[in-house]
Amino acid sequence: MKPKKPLETLYVPLSEVAQLLNIKPHVLYYWEKKIPQLKPYRISNRKFYKKDQLELLFKVKKLIEEGYTLEGVKKFLNLYKLEQPALFSPKEVLTKEKALRKLIREVIKELKEIYKSL
Repeated sequence: MKPKKPLETLYVPLSEVAQLLNIKPHVLYYWEKKIPQLKPYRISNRKFYKKDQLELLFKVKKLIEEGYTLEGVKKFLNLYKLEQPALFSPKEVLTKEKALRKLIREVIKELKEIYKSL
Protein backbone atom coordinates (compact mmCIF):
# COMPACT_ATOMS: atom_id res chain seq x y z
CA MET A 1 0.00 0.00 0.00
CA LYS A 2 1.34 3.42 -1.00
CA PRO A 3 1.72 5.88 1.92
CA LYS A 4 -0.41 9.00 1.66
CA LYS A 5 1.14 12.42 1.24
CA PRO A 6 0.55 14.71 4.23
CA LEU A 7 -1.87 17.00 2.40
CA GLU A 8 -4.01 14.04 1.25
CA THR A 9 -4.87 12.99 4.80
CA LEU A 10 -7.55 14.59 6.95
CA TYR A 11 -5.26 15.26 9.91
CA VAL A 12 -1.54 15.95 9.60
CA PRO A 13 0.67 15.39 12.69
CA LEU A 14 2.61 18.32 14.12
CA SER A 15 5.95 16.71 13.25
CA GLU A 16 5.01 16.46 9.55
CA VAL A 17 3.71 20.03 9.56
CA ALA A 18 7.04 21.20 10.98
CA GLN A 19 8.83 19.36 8.16
CA LEU A 20 6.52 20.85 5.51
CA LEU A 21 7.17 24.35 6.86
CA ASN A 22 10.88 23.62 7.34
CA ILE A 23 10.79 24.74 10.97
CA LYS A 24 11.37 23.06 14.34
CA PRO A 25 8.33 21.71 16.25
CA HIS A 26 9.00 24.05 19.18
CA VAL A 27 8.45 27.00 16.81
CA LEU A 28 4.95 25.67 16.10
CA TYR A 29 4.28 25.39 19.85
CA TYR A 30 5.37 29.01 20.25
CA TRP A 31 3.21 30.20 17.36
CA GLU A 32 0.20 28.41 18.89
CA LYS A 33 0.69 30.33 22.14
CA LYS A 34 1.01 33.71 20.41
CA ILE A 35 -1.56 33.38 17.60
CA PRO A 36 -5.04 32.36 18.82
CA GLN A 37 -6.21 31.40 15.31
CA LEU A 38 -3.84 28.42 15.38
CA LYS A 39 -5.77 25.65 17.06
CA PRO A 40 -4.48 22.15 16.36
CA TYR A 41 -6.67 19.15 17.05
CA ARG A 42 -5.67 16.78 19.82
CA ILE A 43 -6.02 13.07 19.28
CA SER A 44 -4.56 10.77 21.95
CA ASN A 45 -2.59 13.71 23.36
CA ARG A 46 -0.93 14.37 19.98
CA LYS A 47 -1.44 17.51 17.92
CA PHE A 48 -2.80 17.37 14.39
CA TYR A 49 -3.71 20.01 11.84
CA LYS A 50 -6.41 20.07 9.18
CA LYS A 51 -5.91 21.53 5.70
CA ASP A 52 -7.35 24.95 6.61
CA GLN A 53 -4.94 25.18 9.55
CA LEU A 54 -2.04 24.19 7.26
CA GLU A 55 -2.94 27.02 4.89
CA LEU A 56 -3.00 29.39 7.85
CA LEU A 57 0.41 28.15 9.02
CA PHE A 58 1.91 28.68 5.56
CA LYS A 59 0.47 32.21 5.60
CA VAL A 60 1.98 32.82 9.08
CA LYS A 61 5.38 31.61 7.91
CA LYS A 62 5.23 33.79 4.79
CA LEU A 63 4.29 36.87 6.85
CA ILE A 64 7.14 36.22 9.29
CA GLU A 65 9.56 35.83 6.37
CA GLU A 66 8.29 39.19 5.06
CA GLY A 67 9.30 40.78 8.36
CA TYR A 68 6.09 40.75 10.39
CA THR A 69 6.34 40.18 14.14
CA LEU A 70 4.01 37.59 15.70
CA GLU A 71 1.90 40.47 17.05
CA GLY A 72 1.77 41.89 13.53
CA VAL A 73 0.79 38.49 12.13
CA LYS A 74 -2.01 38.24 14.70
CA LYS A 75 -3.33 41.69 13.73
CA PHE A 76 -3.05 40.87 10.03
CA LEU A 77 -4.99 37.62 10.46
CA ASN A 78 -7.70 39.39 12.48
CA LEU A 79 -8.02 42.04 9.77
CA TYR A 80 -8.06 39.41 7.02
CA LYS A 81 -10.80 37.50 8.83
CA LEU A 82 -12.93 40.62 9.08
CA GLU A 83 -12.53 41.37 5.38
CA GLN A 84 -13.66 37.94 4.23
CA PRO A 85 -17.26 38.11 3.00
CA ALA A 86 -19.82 35.90 4.68
CA LEU A 87 -20.83 32.85 2.68
CA PHE A 88 -24.48 33.97 2.71
CA SER A 89 -26.10 37.19 3.84
CA PRO A 90 -28.65 36.96 6.69
CA LYS A 91 -31.42 37.62 4.16
CA GLU A 92 -30.24 34.72 1.97
CA VAL A 93 -30.09 32.43 5.00
CA LEU A 94 -33.69 33.31 5.93
CA THR A 95 -34.86 32.74 2.36
CA LYS A 96 -33.13 29.36 2.20
CA GLU A 97 -34.47 28.39 5.63
CA LYS A 98 -38.04 29.27 4.61
CA ALA A 99 -37.69 27.27 1.40
CA LEU A 100 -36.37 24.27 3.33
CA ARG A 101 -39.19 24.47 5.89
CA LYS A 102 -41.73 24.59 3.05
CA LEU A 103 -40.12 21.57 1.40
CA ILE A 104 -40.16 19.64 4.69
CA ARG A 105 -43.86 20.43 5.20
CA GLU A 106 -44.62 19.20 1.66
CA VAL A 107 -42.68 15.97 2.22
CA ILE A 108 -44.49 15.38 5.53
CA LYS A 109 -47.85 15.99 3.83
CA GLU A 110 -47.01 13.53 1.05
CA LEU A 111 -45.84 10.92 3.57
CA LYS A 112 -49.11 11.27 5.50
CA GLU A 113 -51.09 10.78 2.28
CA ILE A 114 -49.06 7.68 1.43
CA TYR A 115 -49.61 6.33 4.95
CA LYS A 116 -53.38 6.87 4.68
CA SER A 117 -53.52 5.05 1.36
CA LEU A 118 -51.90 1.93 2.86
